[in-house]
Amino acid sequence: MGTQHSNRGDGAPLTDKLLGAIANHLNHDHCDDLLACARAAHLDWAEQARVTHLDAAGITLEVSGNGNTQSLRLDFSTPANGVLAFKRSLGALIAQNGAQLDQHQRLGDSDE
Repeated sequence: MGTQHSNRGDGAPLTDKLLGAIANHLNHDHCDDLLACARAAHLDWAEQARVTHLDAAGITLEVSGNGNTQSLRLDFSTPANGVLAFKRSLGALIAQNGAQLDQHQRLGDSDE
């Protein structure tokens, strides 16, 4: 990864060490958000999701449940050029997937 600092307000450069710390934080403190992302991707059987890889372009999850395990790649709309841009992109991805899951669940409830 490049180590140049962007002057567009993207924050400090992303490093492998920083991405590892973010992945650890997500796996410990945002399990429900990660699971919502998996279920929004139509993996309704998902019971658990954890980050296996982060990069400037997105996030890779290992999703498991009901005897299944699957890798799931979620790409950002645009690659992040720094830690602040990464945080914005990740937040938007989680919010978007949460909204999709809520909508999917409401539609499913109305079918009953």
